[in-house]
Amino acid sequence: MHTQQRTLSLALAGMAGLGTLQQGRAELTLIDINNPVAGIRANNPDGSFTVTAGGNDTWDSQDSFTYAYEQRTGDFDVMVQVVNLEIQDPGAQDSAKASLMARANTTPGAPNIQVSALPVPSKNAIETIYRPKADQGTDDMPDRPSSNTSAGGTAEVPNVWLRMRRIGNHFTTFYANQPGAWNVLSEVTVDPADFPNSILIGLSTVNHVNASEDESLRTKATYKDFGNTPVPPPTTVNGDPAGDRAPGTYPTKTLTGVNWKIEVPADGLGPNGSPIVYNAANKNEYILSVDGQGPIPWSAPGYNQGDIDFDLSPRDPVAALSNTGPYGPTRNREVTDPNAAPAQAWAPSPRDGIVLGSVRKLQQQWNDGAPAFHAFLFCPTFEGASRKGFSTETGIFRNMDYYFSFVKLGETAEYLPPTASPAALREANINVSMAWFPYAAGWKAGYVAAPNGSANGTWRAHGTHSAALTAPLTSKFSSQEIVQWTDDGSGAFGGQATVTIPGASPADGMLFTISTDDSTDNRGAFITATPSGDNSGWSVAIRIDDEDPSPTTYANEGQSDFAFLYIPYTTYNLVGGKVNANGSKAAGAGNFSVARASNGRYEITLPGKTDKDGMLVLQNCGTLPGQPLVADDGVLAWEYINGKFVVEARHVEPGASGYDVFPTRDTDFYFAWVDFASPMAPVAPPVAPALSIARSGANVVVSWPAGTTGFTLESAPTLQGPWSPVAGVSGNSASVAPSAAAQLFRLKQ
Repeated sequence: MHTQQRTLSLALAGMAGLGTLQQGRAELTLIDINNPVAGIRANNPDGSFTVTAGGNDTWDSQDSFTYAYEQRTGDFDVMVQVVNLEIQDPGAQDSAKASLMARANTTPGAPNIQVSALPVPSKNAIETIYRPKADQGTDDMPDRPSSNTSAGGTAEVPNVWLRMRRIGNHFTTFYANQPGAWNVLSEVTVDPADFPNSILIGLSTVNHVNASEDESLRTKATYKDFGNTPVPPPTTVNGDPAGDRAPGTYPTKTLTGVNWKIEVPADGLGPNGSPIVYNAANKNEYILSVDGQGPIPWSAPGYNQGDIDFDLSPRDPVAALSNTGPYGPTRNREVTDPNAAPAQAWAPSPRDGIVLGSVRKLQQQWNDGAPAFHAFLFCPTFEGASRKGFSTETGIFRNMDYYFSFVKLGETAEYLPPTASPAALREANINVSMAWFPYAAGWKAGYVAAPNGSANGTWRAHGTHSAALTAPLTSKFSSQEIVQWTDDGSGAFGGQATVTIPGASPADGMLFTISTDDSTDNRGAFITATPSGDNSGWSVAIRIDDEDPSPTTYANEGQSDFAFLYIPYTTYNLVGGKVNANGSKAAGAGNFSVARASNGRYEITLPGKTDKDGMLVLQNCGTLPGQPLVADDGVLAWEYINGKFVVEARHVEPGASGYDVFPTRDTDFYFAWVDFASPMAPVAPPVAPALSIARSGANVVVSWPAGTTGFTLESAPTLQGPWSPVAGVSGNSASVAPSAAAQLFRLKQ
């Protein structure tokens, strides 16, 4: 091996108009790995730099290339722009590439993961490949065994950005063709024995010329803006900075919830003066309002019968609700304008968190002549909501990934007005609650795709799960370690699965689920998550609310998309737990009491709390009476009545009149309280140590207790900032020269 090592100084420029990367100079080491030709680098006036490389390839069991790298310890999220790639012979250098590569060490056979731009005409694509173990072959990523490349035409420089994120043992690769518009290309869970906590990350320039070809050929790759990926993502509208239309606080750290209230005015008239009749022509003209929310506000840029589109953390929380509440001139149920306050908010992404919901009214009587109904909800995901917000994933103002649907339970008499739509019969207008659980807070959660002829579970899309869920795993197939589908006896899968959470069991906590499918013509699916027989995980049963009420009839393969969230009993601030069918506590935490009021009806008391203070998330986790191997098929709803949070469990049975009936029935269930002021969290929030300030000669010494780690000392002239790190910190103290102007100090983690 021929190795040459130098120091490369790289200026980091900001992304113009889109926020900035960390300013300063990054010292990258330039090395030629298994390459007899010395790589050359040159800094360019625009802040980019060019690497000229010879060598062979990064493939098989030995690599030969030029590498510009730095060392990172722990998690990272880095990006780079590939400005250009020049080759001399397209035929010989058909796989020349500019890559972002993580590597265990500088030996030729080191384990590595790379995301590469191949702009040569024969490729013109982005690819991800990896070597899982030292001196073994390089291979396609396991989650994309048939194609680890992007669509053709995606490597047209200079509009190529590459990104790699590591969280624990999990790596994700991305690419973009405009700043911040990231697409997840691939992901893999690695063995920490092969990919240590301290690892190399940098830029790989590959010439792709072997010994039988003209070794005088060279590849020139030009890179720019190598550094940390901006968090939060810069917000844009049609490619331009959002400016004063940008949303509020980036909602990726704190659980937040909302209670929505759905009603008609007292006179029963819509904004056009006509009576609002459920399922009739003006069926969408209900009044939506917030009945409590927090700690992060919500908005509803879109809503209609049976659906709510939702955004988080609006720039102006008061103005963001201008399209809800009593009818007025600003009411708009279909907001797609970035200048409108309801849309100036974050549209949550399934790659950033999970949304759960619950029905918060035990039954609803509408004015269409039909009897009172019961309801449940589900959350179609990646189904193309028509309203807009700023994506938490990319910062781009676009259509949302989610919406909530709520439907009547069971087949009911078709009491329809003449103008009603039969397809909309099942859509329900009823009070609902929603809660957002961001992955970055540490929740273990994920979105599961319906099975595709295999027992092995797969994610709904790349990256649609939390890092906390997969971080403990060491297998490349993290999804199938967590989810396994059950063969229905005919070789088909769907409707039944097991979920196994690494390092957890039903003895330790609760599993909450929600259907994310939207293929049932307004019928929807509901899910039971009961502890498995050996208590190692949960048996998930998915049923479609259709004409077949048999408890042993499950959703088919194409109807089985769902999401899940694990809440351990050790959760900080948890109030909730498992309730037995007889109303006794099986397990839980926090200050609450529960009693069985009647068959299938339970009363939960939360001292000092009402439905203005928070909401419940609910999960049926029982089995059928006398049938311990069959998951219960009931759905749950709650309502705050006379100081109690009343929970009912109802199921569907054929009625004597030919229409379904909905009796209550006892069942085991999980519940968790989402407090709007002080929500639960996977771990207790850090408490910053106290700062001490003392005079030392002409200076002032600012310090905090020795041994306290993870905090950065910052200073600012006012509370509003700007805050900046204090120079010269050593041993948890810094000596600062006093000035005439005020100086404020804080510790930031």
